Amino acid sequence: MANKLSVVEKSAKMRTLQADDTFQLALKEITEQQIAVFVEADSTGEQREEAHNIICALRKIEDYFDSVHTDEAMHNRKLKK
Repeated sequence: MANKLSVVEKSAKMRTLQADDTFQLALKEITEQQIAVFVEADSTGEQREEAHNIICALRKIEDYFDSVHTDEAMHNRKLKK
């Protein structure tokens, strides 16, 4: 992205993305697919490792959203002082 977004703009875009039903459905379905790899008796160690990595990546995305919202809250708090 060429434009540098402000903390407030970035947080607003993240909220929009998090509120998007299609995005949430995709995250849910990907997570469920990866969990299925863990419970499948025929899954190889390599498949389980890949599923684990994907689930970790999805959690990192969620953590990033949270950190952006925290950054916005801190920014807004500084403005009030």
